[in-house]
Amino acid sequence: MAETNPEKKLFFNSKTILALGFVLLVIKAGGTTVGSFTLADIRQLPAVEKKMTIHSSQGNTEHDFTCVPLLDVLNSIDPELTLRYEKILTKGVDNYTSGLNMSEVLQPDNVYIAYADYGKPLKTKTGREGSMRLIICNDVYGQRFAMWLVSLELQ
Repeated sequence: MAETNPEKKLFFNSKTILALGFVLLVIKAGGTTVGSFTLADIRQLPAVEKKMTIHSSQGNTEHDFTCVPLLDVLNSIDPELTLRYEKILTKGVDNYTSGLNMSEVLQPDNVYIAYADYGKPLKTKTGREGSMRLIICNDVYGQRFAMWLVSLELQ
């Protein structure tokens, strides 16, 4: 994990992250940064493969994601986070925001942070390699699958 010191504030916004060309996932709780992860940090966690079909207004797309359970990411910061918070707001670099309940994160084989599809790194909004995407296996339509993931806010 890149950063777990709640006293140290990170001042990266979406434009800064795009300009620097790297991916940083910042996790906040109660307005305080409780952790941050680079893509390299995420790749250090045990990975799984998730095959899924995402249904959208543009049609169905098949995927074979390489990903890590969001629960593992949160537990690496503090195993008590899932007990203290009920919801998570996700945000992409494009400011797309969606939400999920902590109960979904606690469901086995459900919420993941993906970083590759068919073994190839996910693309950033600017087309570079190296992005993260939230996927929810029990949500086949994908509207909450935040692409270009940059922050999670625990509520």
